[in-house]
Amino acid sequence: MTITLYSTSADKRAINKLSKATVLTQTPITIENTDRIDLLYPVFELAMNTTYMTANYLYCDTLDRYYFITDTRVNTAQRLELVCAVDVRQSFADAIRETECTVIRAESLSTPTRIQDTKLPIDPASKIVTSMVLPETTQSFSTNATYSYLLTVVGGEPNITP
Repeated sequence: MTITLYSTSADKRAINKLSKATVLTQTPITIENTDRIDLLYPVFELAMNTTYMTANYLYCDTLDRYYFITDTRVNTAQRLELVCAVDVRQSFADAIRETECTVIRAESLSTPTRIQDTKLPIDPASKIVTSMVLPETTQSFSTNATYSYLLTVVGGEPNITP
């Protein structure tokens, strides 16, 4: 199993983090396979190197996934443990780009739960969308539909039930 280490300044929400990444290892680092490995939160153990400690991102070829390095620990015998969490956006970027869906509204980066979206037909008492027709089409959204669609939830406060 080999891994490639990076240092990236890209936003965690971005799909292409490699555009702002610096490769810290010109050749992939070979590490020993373990009996069990967590695909979502793996821990990779390798020989200690101070350059490796500056990494915050990695790619594992065997798992074919990109990972955020959430913690680095120096273990016994000068072994370095890289505690990781999968980066779903980068690992599955091609599949995300190829996904077909209808996006009605985008979420605000400030405080979206406090912004009433007046462009969606919402019953204020129940907060349920009853029906919707896009201006470009006469197709109505229906719960019986055989296609998928994305719905933005608006209103309410976090941790408060109506």
